[in-house]
Amino acid sequence: MAFLTRVGDVVGRPVVTLGGDVIAQIKDVVLDPGDGRVTMFTLSGRGLLSGPLREVLHWEGVHALGMDAVMVAARSAVAGPEASRSVGAPGAGVSGARVLTAEGEDMGRVADVVLNVEQDAARMVGYEVCLGDHGAGEATVLLPVPLPAAASGENVVVPEASFRFAVADLTGFREAAAGLEQALKEAR
Repeated sequence: MAFLTRVGDVVGRPVVTLGGDVIAQIKDVVLDPGDGRVTMFTLSGRGLLSGPLREVLHWEGVHALGMDAVMVAARSAVAGPEASRSVGAPGAGVSGARVLTAEGEDMGRVADVVLNVEQDAARMVGYEVCLGDHGAGEATVLLPVPLPAAASGENVVVPEASFRFAVADLTGFREAAAGLEQALKEAR
């Protein structure tokens, strides 16, 4: 079953073995900058006083990324710190970055990253953007983006057309993404 979610909604989900043991929780989601694919998760212990773990969970070790938990076959799916040197950057690494159109217009700031989760992969497909200059009560929109996305820690650059397909919630996001894809094909 495919579904859409935000990186911020994945953070904090428990990592559970198929035997029912909770072994960690998700600290951050690491994305491949080229294709937006989730490559791994950094982990933290369970509970208020637990800190980050040195271990990571690579996507290959995930049995299922569900709406309520990340399922793994066994505790052995979690790898030691030597395995954490993987391609990618934390999904939240663009949080707070300015969103610029390719024409140079500042449209707001990244609040979160939208993921499309399927059985065998999860990929970044858009951003949640706070419109304006970060004032109180700002409106946010979900913005589909084509990949690869141009992003640094300070800025993300999107086609101006992305804003024509912005939506208020995840319900209409797939349709908006399809509309953007078609508009970009027609513009070529």
